[in-house]
Amino acid sequence: MKKKGATIKLTPTEFKVLFALASRPDKVFTRDELVENALGYQFEGYERSIDAHIKNIRQKIEDDPKNPSFILTVYGVGYKFIGRRDD
Repeated sequence: MKKKGATIKLTPTEFKVLFALASRPDKVFTRDELVENALGYQFEGYERSIDAHIKNIRQKIEDDPKNPSFILTVYGVGYKFIGRRDD
């Protein structure tokens, strides 16, 4: 993955979370849905760990992580990806 010509390194988990979000733009995912889609049913951690992954992804892909334009928080629900798929 690249941003402004520079390679962005995502961890495998960050990639899975980003892929889950980006595969369905504008769909609001709950934390539980992201855990299921990205981490699998065997995950035994706390669903709030998704928040840390989202924060790390935003640090890497957003121009201004505190004012994100790709991964938006839907308060009280979860997260959604804004963008379009490259075909």
